[in-house]
Amino acid sequence: MPINLPLEERILILAPHGRDAEVIEQTLSAEGLRCAICSSYAALLEELESGAGAALITEEALSNADFSLLHRWVEKQESWSDFPFVILSAKQRNLGRNPVLDVLERLVNMILLERPVNSETLLRAGVSALRARRRQYLSRSHLQERARSEEHLRLALHAGRLGSWSLELANSILIVSDSCKMHFGIAPESEFTYDDLINAIHADDRQRHLDVIEAALLSKDDFSIEYQVVWPDSSVHWVQIRGQTLHNRVGVPVQMAGVSLDISDRRAAEDLLLESQSSLRQFNETLELRIQERTSELAQANDRLMKEMSERERTQIALVQAQKMEAIGRLTGGIAHDFNNLLNVIIGNVDLIERLSSDERIKRMAGSARNATKRGAKLTGQLLAFSRNQTLDLKAVDIASVIEGMKDLIAVSVGSGVGIAINIAEDLPRAVADANQIEMAILNLAINARDAMPDGGNLTINVQHLYAHDGVLKPGAYIVIEVKDTGTGITQEILSKVFDPFFTTKAVGKGTGLGLSQVYGIADQSGGLARIDSTVGRGTTVEVWLPVAGALPVREHDQEALDQPLEPKESGTILVVEDDAQVRQFIVECLEILGYTVDQAENGWFGLEKLNAGHFDLLIVDFLMPGMNGAEVIAAARARNPQLPIIMATGYADMQAVEKVIDLNAVLRKPFQITELANSVKRAMRAGNDVQRHHDAPPSRS
Repeated sequence: MPINLPLEERILILAPHGRDAEVIEQTLSAEGLRCAICSSYAALLEELESGAGAALITEEALSNADFSLLHRWVEKQESWSDFPFVILSAKQRNLGRNPVLDVLERLVNMILLERPVNSETLLRAGVSALRARRRQYLSRSHLQERARSEEHLRLALHAGRLGSWSLELANSILIVSDSCKMHFGIAPESEFTYDDLINAIHADDRQRHLDVIEAALLSKDDFSIEYQVVWPDSSVHWVQIRGQTLHNRVGVPVQMAGVSLDISDRRAAEDLLLESQSSLRQFNETLELRIQERTSELAQANDRLMKEMSERERTQIALVQAQKMEAIGRLTGGIAHDFNNLLNVIIGNVDLIERLSSDERIKRMAGSARNATKRGAKLTGQLLAFSRNQTLDLKAVDIASVIEGMKDLIAVSVGSGVGIAINIAEDLPRAVADANQIEMAILNLAINARDAMPDGGNLTINVQHLYAHDGVLKPGAYIVIEVKDTGTGITQEILSKVFDPFFTTKAVGKGTGLGLSQVYGIADQSGGLARIDSTVGRGTTVEVWLPVAGALPVREHDQEALDQPLEPKESGTILVVEDDAQVRQFIVECLEILGYTVDQAENGWFGLEKLNAGHFDLLIVDFLMPGMNGAEVIAAARARNPQLPIIMATGYADMQAVEKVIDLNAVLRKPFQITELANSVKRAMRAGNDVQRHHDAPPSRS
């Protein structure tokens, strides 16, 4: 029996001679296709108006048909529609093809089958035509969804009295909404170009607008500016422009886009507020009545201001929430950068004190300070991991020692209402992992477990040595970290989404949605995986599988650098480009102690000028600097001198940008000690000399 399909899924059949229509219907219906037999050409056109997926017509049914009616129906189709017609033609005998088919082929999307046609061919033709129609329906759905989205955006902008604009940078083509035109006093039907916009800005504010636009071209941050505009009727109004620069795949700015808002009322209210405050200060002691009047005016102005702020907040709340996570990532990355610079100055000078002092008491005190700075460096590493700007440092790690060292931190994090049990199997081999990231992953899972047990419960951490043989993981030995709680559990509908980035069931502002996705990413990058199982009302179990370490190096004790003596005096000329004056001075002094001749620059522009003016054996450059970052400096330096050895010394870097211009082995991470600096410089200059010798060597003779 054919299944019950909507009208848009049926196949219309027009075969008026003999039992052709019945045979065709039986053939198609046997495979579940819904068919409708049309008694005439007029009936076919009527059924087409009701909806169908395809039409199957015999040639003789069209012999006297008025194709103008069919042509009008075809022309009325929407842009997504190209209705398929399957035509069963009679076998031709040296007379050429029926001219009716030539006319029909020019009018419609036609599939021609020459009779006799077997059942399988007929069925495949019907299925193929219906499949093509379904793809058209899918295109229609996409177009409808896009139209709805654009309408919702238009309503949101209208509700917030916001105008929208976009500027193509290559040709200065400006596209604005009607609301945006109104903010400049321009009628919706009138043309409004970028030159018109510039000319509309008040002369006192025009240069400030141009400066903001120019700065935005060099930055990926959002920008905002408020200025006066002069309407065609010579009245002056205040407009706020907010926007963002869009870049192509290679980082070149190609477009700006954003919103506009008429803030004349707000600026008037602010001016009135300032005037009121000034008047109150002048007449506070003598004119009580005027104070009362001004206080009333101030209250009214404040009410208008608060009302406008409330309206703006409602219209911008979606934008703020979407930008929140990116802002947090930038903030943590920026904090880590500044903190690493401070740590680098501290740890470097402590290193020098510890090396140069002969007083054992001072050396012990310096050692304590050095250990404290290393704990700070570990914290910045976690911040960088959160902001997704640090690659994993995979080594052979003793997971048991890592968890033993976290016991107190886990206890403090989950609180006294949660019972903690930690079970670690004996004689565990080392695992492939980044120790800092594994600590953060375990702590994250513990905090998630705490949040799932608001009334208290039990948290259990098990570590064991297992073998994978389920076909999901690569067969072999693994260290499995299991974190179990007795909390509320997770429903099966949600369970499949918990590892998705930004997915969270917590209220807005209570969770980032990055925790479990970060755990999954850490396990995956380490060569393992993360699994989760949960039962509502009984609790949740998360497993982190890490491969057993084979030939990876074992993490050594941190006494490394201080126990190594400095190499004999070196020679060479080095340029240091670093925007932080204290960090720059520390690097310069260390290099001079090592015997090098050093020049310095406070930003990328000055650094490139010095590279052009002199000869240097090595360039050391920071990544995060104002105006031109380290990756851009390196790209420009490489263009001038491809053989110049370069070291990037940074506490924060966009690793994808860094990998495009320099080998990660040439990255010196802050904070670092003088021995690490000396070794990095020596390796870089040795590699540079090898490249130069190869470049200067005469070609071999054949």
